Amino acid sequence: MKRRTLIAALLAGALLSSVSPGAQAREDVPRRVIVLDWCLAELVLTLGVVPVGMANTPGFRRNFTACPVPDSVVDLGLMFQPNMELILALKPDLILITPAHAPMRDALERVAPTATLGQFRASPTPYTGACEETMRLARLFGREAQGKAAVAQARRAISQARARLAALPAYADAGSGASVYMTRFIDESHLRVFGTHSLFGELLAQLGLRNAWRGKDGGAGSAMIGFDALDADYRATLVYVMPLPALTSTMMHTSRVWQAMPFARKGRMTGMAAVPPEGGILTAASFAHALVDALAACPDPNAAEAT
Repeated sequence: MKRRTLIAALLAGALLSSVSPGAQAREDVPRRVIVLDWCLAELVLTLGVVPVGMANTPGFRRNFTACPVPDSVVDLGLMFQPNMELILALKPDLILITPAHAPMRDALERVAPTATLGQFRASPTPYTGACEETMRLARLFGREAQGKAAVAQARRAISQARARLAALPAYADAGSGASVYMTRFIDESHLRVFGTHSLFGELLAQLGLRNAWRGKDGGAGSAMIGFDALDADYRATLVYVMPLPALTSTMMHTSRVWQAMPFARKGRMTGMAAVPPEGGILTAASFAHALVDALAACPDPNAAEAT
């Protein structure tokens, strides 16, 4: 049987979660992997699998700082317009894509077996889905032990972050659900707010916090809004991902509308180190600790409420 056929069969088995225990010992597992999505690249790298090529490696390194990329990985250019000549030259035996890559799937299939993954990001529980996707990939690459260890490590990191949060005087009773608006500014007037079905939203619940946003969100679990829409929960703390866009800091100091918002009036707002909102389990662990770091630097919401 040709190697391409063997890999296609193994791929089908892994995605159906039916690979036999002996699959880890097989020599036909994919070894020359190309990944055209950053979140999938994070999951693959988390398992210790080094792709031969990835889409936009400089951008990945800037955004996924917790996930190092070896210098051997070839940059294939734009995520949705990759360099097909380079892909052919690398002679991959597996290409990983997402549903958003559907228009180019046929062309990629002519090069190597191509798997569509990443659907979990549109699910109501993207962190849980990322854990499951990690194990699907672990079976595919014959690295189930590494997959189980990676998932366990992420869960342990999130549990440790929750314990750190509960140790803060302001959040000692975090289980009661202190409320947080989790946001990222687009410009000085608009921001992206993350709902309960986003990666950040699921992790807020994992940490014992309540998502203050109760409005509609899109397929990615977030919504683009004006900041004046964040007035439904007067007790909430506003967390925004750094860095702020140009002019936003000036707006915070000069806008009367901003200064009248409950979180601004009470001083319940804080910046958080940048974490990609659509990452995998390593991103989830990084987010949990970055959020606790940010909340630790924020004024006590209970004290502010008493004033």
